[in-house]
Amino acid sequence: MEMIPWFAWIAIVAIIVWGMVMIFGKSSNMSKYADRDEEWQREIDSLRRRIEDLEAQLYRRG
Repeated sequence: MEMIPWFAWIAIVAIIVWGMVMIFGKSSNMSKYADRDEEWQREIDSLRRRIEDLEAQLYRRG
């Protein structure tokens, strides 16, 4: 370990910290996307109900 210069240790630690930040960032983004997916699913369900209502009105007229 004494063979590695001090500035190399700084680079090694920086790479390790960068990797940890990337892993943490990905895991926190997954939960954010999961919330967004749930919101989109509710919106899709709402739109499907509106389409069914409009189709029902159209068929009642015809």
